[in-house]
Amino acid sequence: MSDQEEQMSGQPHDRVGADHAGPVEAMDSAIVAVSASGRITAWNPWARHLLGYTAEEALGRPIERFLHRVAEGDAPPLRDHRILRALRAGVPDHADGDTFTHRDGHPVVLAWSSAPIHADEPGAQERAGAVAGAVIALQDAAERLRIEREQHDRMEQARRANSRLALVAEITTVLSSTLDENEVLRRLVRLAVPALGDWAEVDLLVPDGRVERVAATHREFSPADIARLEGPLPPLPRSPRGPLARVLHGGTTMVVGGDAARPYSDEPLTAAQHELFQTMDAHSVIITPLAARGETYGALTLGYSRPRHDYGPDDRLVVEDIARRTGLVLSNARLFATQRNTAEAMQRSLLTPLPQPDDLQLQARYLPAAQASWVGGDWYDAFPLADSATGLVIGDIMGHDLHAASRMAQVRNMLRALAWDLAAPPSTVLERLDAVMDAVSDAELATAVFARVEKTAAGPWHLRWCNAGHPPPLLITHDGATTFLEEHGMLLGNPGLTGGRPDCTRELPALSTLLLYTDGLIETRGTDLTDSLTGLRRHSAHLARLPVAELCDQLLERMEPSGEDDVALLALRIPA
Repeated sequence: MSDQEEQMSGQPHDRVGADHAGPVEAMDSAIVAVSASGRITAWNPWARHLLGYTAEEALGRPIERFLHRVAEGDAPPLRDHRILRALRAGVPDHADGDTFTHRDGHPVVLAWSSAPIHADEPGAQERAGAVAGAVIALQDAAERLRIEREQHDRMEQARRANSRLALVAEITTVLSSTLDENEVLRRLVRLAVPALGDWAEVDLLVPDGRVERVAATHREFSPADIARLEGPLPPLPRSPRGPLARVLHGGTTMVVGGDAARPYSDEPLTAAQHELFQTMDAHSVIITPLAARGETYGALTLGYSRPRHDYGPDDRLVVEDIARRTGLVLSNARLFATQRNTAEAMQRSLLTPLPQPDDLQLQARYLPAAQASWVGGDWYDAFPLADSATGLVIGDIMGHDLHAASRMAQVRNMLRALAWDLAAPPSTVLERLDAVMDAVSDAELATAVFARVEKTAAGPWHLRWCNAGHPPPLLITHDGATTFLEEHGMLLGNPGLTGGRPDCTRELPALSTLLLYTDGLIETRGTDLTDSLTGLRRHSAHLARLPVAELCDQLLERMEPSGEDDVALLALRIPA
């Protein structure tokens, strides 16, 4: 059928919209009117502007020739054309943004709405309510949708930025809560996956030049699979070429593909990394140094196993920030370890080997505090005296640092010298120590127990002791009875303090154990001291028959010192 025949074949209602041509032409939106048969009866200039067809080309022809969505391909049959729902069903319809085809073939994004026109012409009463046609309004939606997409993208970027800031804050908080290097790195990889990748691992430079993979994780791997990935790696090459080797050699962050770490015959470390990439099915990888204060400690490697996931500039900034913070934590952890080892070594060097006189069994234990700054004040000592008795000492200098360890050494040596020289009751020795501390030592307050253990002519062993403000010694008999030796006097370090320090005497039964200890064994923040002392008695009673060395070990295990203070323990077992 020719276009002319098509135009002349319309029914009376095919003129819908023609009577309103003037207003339609003047509107600043694209307006298209169609008859009940779906032929175009009005096509204003904005319709031409949006779709490229002139009114002469459009009028009288089927609407589906000019308005079909790109996704529909060829023009669908009239009954399937959604934009004509108002014509078919007599109800309005709309869409916020559909893509149509311009006359020259390029897509145009339009928002549209359609409304039915009901028949109201004379002689149409018998079809009252019938749809005589429809009016379709179209507007260019490309700009609005572009703005909405930009707003959505900005909101998504802000959401991702906030999410990553929260991740960085969480990682910083978690990593800063421990100074255990291995625990720091295990926490790091667990927090990084899946937020920053499908898998993560950390390689550390060991001081002797080796490289070790100390922590790894994968979103789908079992703990057993991960355990097989960790362990020693080949050493760092002198002239690195592979990405991991270059980062460990002081390089900067590298973003590479999963096949970038191709093995070099002369670089086993890169071959080992290539093997890891294959195991992880790596698609995109970022490797960044863990460094602080001019020293590189290792490298953090993150990767995606899924295609279409790549590390961009924003990802790099976040990963580098996390790596810098981790490097600082590692630096602090190693500094802490050095300080702690120094303090502990100094402390232990002052705790001399114990004598074993006259069948007496002596055992001692020392546990350093968890923090380096808390080590230093506690000590134990045992030594023969000039009159063949054995001297026992347990003490605690006020303070928890290397200065406390130094002051402890002064007091310990002065007490040894006074005890040997005076051959006097324990209270006299401590009284002289008070005066000497005040005159020649910078030690402030201290607590101590000084005791003499000696065998009488009649045979039994006796204990004579003086307590200067220290926790009471505990006597444990072979049958499990326990008694605190609670008599005590004033602290050491201030001769002006009033109050004496009594000398006390007690017979020591055969196979009994005398336990001297410092407050780190019984004092824990938030725990009642009476409860701790009761626990010490109960555990000691259960362990009374064990060899004295095993008794000390079991007692420390059961008491579970908090680590807030160092612990010194001195045990004496009387022979049968």
